[in-house]
Amino acid sequence: MDILILGLCIFFVMHLLPSFTSQYAALKNKLGGKIFKVIFVLISFTGLWLIIFGMGEVEFSPLYEPPSWGKHVTSLLMLIALYCLISSETKTSIRKITAHPMLWGISAWAAGHLLANGDKASVMLFGSFLTYSLFAMYSANQRGARPTGESLALKTDIIVLLAAALVCIGLMFFHDAFTGMPIMG
Repeated sequence: MDILILGLCIFFVMHLLPSFTSQYAALKNKLGGKIFKVIFVLISFTGLWLIIFGMGEVEFSPLYEPPSWGKHVTSLLMLIALYCLISSETKTSIRKITAHPMLWGISAWAAGHLLANGDKASVMLFGSFLTYSLFAMYSANQRGARPTGESLALKTDIIVLLAAALVCIGLMFFHDAFTGMPIMG
């Protein structure tokens, strides 16, 4: 559990830096933009690796019984999460309603997994990502983030939704291969 906690701390300390606007800007200016990005990525990937390794090492310790419908809702939330994540890198109509498609995707992913898993490690992992993403949206909005208001072609939305559906189906079939947790059976 210690490795998981260390990974979460490292990952989120780095990702919470932009919330501390003056300190973030000072550090970025002191190191230079490119060096800062490299350090940010290296430290973030170290935290992510520790999270993944830590999850693999944690013993199962139940906290609550997930609802019987939790896994079904998780499938729908994963489709929404993947649509949002892909939309964060493309120009879809979701940007008309939110400036944070990636963070909404992380929120949907985390909330879904909290509905499907009731063990201590999952609550720590998914609960921390849900809390972080909601805080990050609030913080970014406080700093002026706003939806673009752009109305884009429906064609792009459909393509992104189809891509999200294909990835979602693939994840359902291969979930066990990369997480050790089967969901198809």
